[in-house]
This record gives sequence, C-alpha cells and structure tokens, in this order.
Amino acid sequence: MSSDSNHAIESFVSRFFACRGAVVEKRGTGLDVLAPGDLAKQIGIPEYCHLTVESESPEDYSVNYGSPLLETITQVAGKQIPLTIVQLGFHYLKSQGFDRLIQEGFTFHGAIGRVDNTAEIRTDYLLLTCRFLAQSDEQKEGLIPLAFNLETGAPVVNLEEMLDAAEKKFEPGGPCSPLEAEKIESIVQWVNRQAPNWVDAQIQSFRDSMNRRFKRDVTNLEAYYTELKQEMTENLKRSGLSKELIKDRQEKIALIPEEMAKKKDDLFKKYSIKVNIRLSGVMLIRTPAVKLYCQATIGRRKKPFTLFYNPINKSLDPLVCDGCGQPATSIHFCDRLHLLCPGCAPACPVCAGGSK
Repeated sequence: MSSDSNHAIESFVSRFFACRGAVVEKRGTGLDVLAPGDLAKQIGIPEYCHLTVESESPEDYSVNYGSPLLETITQVAGKQIPLTIVQLGFHYLKSQGFDRLIQEGFTFHGAIGRVDNTAEIRTDYLLLTCRFLAQSDEQKEGLIPLAFNLETGAPVVNLEEMLDAAEKKFEPGGPCSPLEAEKIESIVQWVNRQAPNWVDAQIQSFRDSMNRRFKRDVTNLEAYYTELKQEMTENLKRSGLSKELIKDRQEKIALIPEEMAKKKDDLFKKYSIKVNIRLSGVMLIRTPAVKLYCQATIGRRKKPFTLFYNPINKSLDPLVCDGCGQPATSIHFCDRLHLLCPGCAPACPVCAGGSK
C-alpha cells in the first residue's frame, strides 16, 4: 500500500474520531484513540485502543483498506450530512448606487430609508440541499436548494445558480462543524419557516394533478350515487312490494348521503399529499460583501437597520420581519419601531408578546 494511501486513511480516521469527541494522537504507524463510550461501542472497539494503518498486529486494530473496522467507520461516517466549505473571490465589489438599489428593491410605508455608511466585509451564506418526497396516490421527489444569509437568516433566491460564474476555492473539511450549536438552532428555525413555501412551489403541478383527479373521482362518485338513488326510488313504485321491503329500501335510500360522504372522505385521504423533507448536503459559502448601515426616518423618529449587498447575485438580501421571521421587502414599522412585513403590520407580534 502506498504512503499516500496510508496518509489518506489515517487522516480520514483521525478526523472521524476527533469530530465525535475522541482524543486522537499520532503514534508510530497508527493512532492512539480515546473515544467516548457510546462511540466505542458503536464502532466495536475499546474506549482506548491503538489503530494501525500499515501493520495488522493482533494487539492493535487495523484500519487498512478492506478491514472490517474501516468498513464500520465508513458506514457510520456516511450517515453524517456532508459539509463543503468554499471561498469566493471577486475582482470588483460594488461601492456605490446602493440608495437606488434600496428604492428599487424595498418599499418603506410611512418611512424613508437611506444609507448612512458602507463597509466591505466578509460574510457567510449557507446553501442547504434538501431532498423532498411528496406522496399521494402517486409520488414526486426531487431536490430543493435553501440558501440563507448566515448573519441575518434572510433567504436568498437563485444563489446556487449564480455560483458557477464566481471564482471559487474549496477548503478541506475540518474535523468539526464550523457552526455553533446556537447558530445551528437558528438554521433549523429558518428551514422550518421557509422549506414549506419552497416545496409548495416545486410540487404545484403535482398538487394540481392530484386535485384534478380528486375532483374527477368525486364527480363520478356523485353521479353514481345520484343514479343509484333514482333507481332505488323508481323501484319503490313497483306494485306488489310488501311494507317491510318498502321500509327496508327507504332506509337504504336514507343512508346514501352518509355512505357517499364516507367515500368522499376516503378519496380526500387518497389524494392528500404528505411531504417529507430531508437534508442531503450543506455548503458554507464565504464571500466578500458590502454591509450597508441604513436608517429609516419615521416622522421625527429614526430606526437603524443593516442590509447586505450580495455580490453573488448582485442584489440586496431581503430584510427579515421582527414578527414572523419571514423575508420582507415591503416594510412597515409599529409604534415601537419593530420592522414588520405586511402580514404582521396590522398587529405587531413582538409587541403582543410583551417584548420591547
């Protein structure tokens, strides 16, 4: 086995354990590993052991190609969502014309927004690739990209389409996630708010198809029961029917609406759409950007806020509503100057919740 192959295995195994809380030290032709108890049990090794790459001593644990231990480590590693880190470079960064961009991209109701100052910064965007599965009488699956400004949580559309034209430099994956636990929680909240809207747009044709089939089957069902009722009613006019038989058929006719309602409910369940979303990959995009220090004038009062000029799609990221966390370009302010979208403007959720 070549030294390059040995180094690749050793590097992979070292990062695998370090990322999961183990203490790893290089020794000789292998690694000393002190692993958390649950991880050691999952992998099938003692909490403290020596992992070898070149030799296969019975006292050590081999992680050579084809060894059962390396196979187990690979399987466990494969369950983790892959993270790619990329640095973007731009030879030119916009330095003026931001007031015009604000006027074109935002509407301030009862306020005037302007730029006070700007600063060239480096900021991060997060591009999440999610797999969705929509299930009904049929199913539809696909991938949707969800992109966010990592500082504000503002969703960014078409970011993945613009990356091809940008100058990129990929970084090697580090042993651990570069995101703090608190930030990860924020990301989960952003995804929960935005993913349903993005999936709805992806499955609209599928939803329309299921709705058409539902309406078709309901129409056929109603026609069937209408004809059945007419036929049963006509049969009551036949001579020679006993009172018991007439009563029995009248009771069956009376049950037709209830039976039809149950069949409609079955059809509704059949064509209802259940959607499952699962994260498939993460890209952390580090890029130069311009931070705009802005001010909204509302009567005699002033409200500072910040905007980001995104050089990837050459536009301003949307603001985020203080009330619901949704992106906003039509901006309102409540009496306490919370920045609100049109949906939250009539009754500020922040003020209603007692926040200042």
